[in-house]
Amino acid sequence: MATRLKNSSIAFSLFIYSILLSLLLIYWVDNSILLSLYSTHLLISVIVIGMYRYSMIDSDEKYNHQMGDWKEKGITSFAIDFEGEFNLHIYGEHLCLIQLFDGSNYFLIDPFKVSMDLLIPFFTDTSLEKIMFDASSDASLLYKQYGIEMKGVYDVALAASLIGFTGNYSALVALVMNNEASSGKKGFQKANWLTRPISPQLIEYALKDVEYLFSIKEYLAKEINLLEKGEEDVEIQKGAARVKKFITPGWKKLPGFRKMNKREIIYLKWLFESRDMLAKEHNLPAYRVLDKRLLVELAKNPPANYQQLAKKVSHPHRKMEEALLSLLMVGLEGARKEIEENVVK
Repeated sequence: MATRLKNSSIAFSLFIYSILLSLLLIYWVDNSILLSLYSTHLLISVIVIGMYRYSMIDSDEKYNHQMGDWKEKGITSFAIDFEGEFNLHIYGEHLCLIQLFDGSNYFLIDPFKVSMDLLIPFFTDTSLEKIMFDASSDASLLYKQYGIEMKGVYDVALAASLIGFTGNYSALVALVMNNEASSGKKGFQKANWLTRPISPQLIEYALKDVEYLFSIKEYLAKEINLLEKGEEDVEIQKGAARVKKFITPGWKKLPGFRKMNKREIIYLKWLFESRDMLAKEHNLPAYRVLDKRLLVELAKNPPANYQQLAKKVSHPHRKMEEALLSLLMVGLEGARKEIEENVVK
């Protein structure tokens, strides 16, 4: 009798323990459910947000584990897209998120947590196909920040051009999936992808960008085959993700640059570099240091002295204003000397 009671007590304890363990493994994060499964010595997480179930790869260990899993399963084709920071919240351009779909499962790779040395082989391996839409901007970001040239890219935007399509990604999805095009990106164009944790809304938005890439490629392959443009597709894809090695200076992209004379361009260059130096020092987007329209105005009508400059330039923070005025004066003086040396009128 005592033995039976003891066994019953043990069984009941194990039952309660299993329930508690299950409760620990399933819990809510914002509006999503995190299911954690321990595989070998690695914690693999599958997160459900809206219509998507994805895994977050935020460590070298997880990345290596996942690459091993893909290799074991023979998976060599991926739908991929990037999210980045482009001088909106901090200085410069930064890769912030890599979203990936392997045809069955979604993944988010955090480039702040995964070593770029590990990611480089993936980006440059020609045997691993990276399906993208308009890969040029993402490839350019990768090259500018890390000096990496992407290989093995299949750009569906280039392929779509062979059947006469020139619209955006949403329109291409609408064409292929036979549904209405959505505005999609407009609400998130100024999103801060540097922030951690990433909000569920942004995650859902990011994953949507890779959801249909396999279907789009399959659809385009059929259309291209019907038009007998397969060879053209092979040829055009050789230029996918090709980057310009020469990076156009920022001051050449400012409004009105093409209409400026030589003298104004010299002033613009020096003033732009002065502003950029301060923005970089304080890790601020340049527009928060000095508006580009005022920069152009100063280049066209350069102040003769500090007092004239101070009447045109101001900043909400006094110390920042003082530093800005000092640097702009250095820029103005540098421009004057260059003009004198080159006898530019």
